[in-house]
Amino acid sequence: MNRDRRNSFGRRQSCASPSPVAASPIADESLRAEEQYDSSDEAARQTKDRTEALGFIICRLDELRQMTASYGLEPLGHLLDVAFTESCDAIRRERSWTQSETVDPVIRPDDVS
Repeated sequence: MNRDRRNSFGRRQSCASPSPVAASPIADESLRAEEQYDSSDEAARQTKDRTEALGFIICRLDELRQMTASYGLEPLGHLLDVAFTESCDAIRRERSWTQSETVDPVIRPDDVS
């Protein structure tokens, strides 16, 4: 089964592989109740989930922007451009926050140096 993935308009999708859709908040809460996570592991998992969700959103927004441009829908295309730009900024902030967390050492409150 080697078919090109196409959307409902018959156009090929711009992403080679579909990204997983983020789980619902209810499912996340049930997972937290069933499993015990260390707070740092939980934060890392949430950051990874957010980054994956942002990647999925960016991919779909880019596809929609291309579609609106091909059909000459400028007002809708402008709104999608704004959403696309905001999503790109959000993923940059998420990545820079993750990098700053790994680079900056944790300073204990009782440290007097």
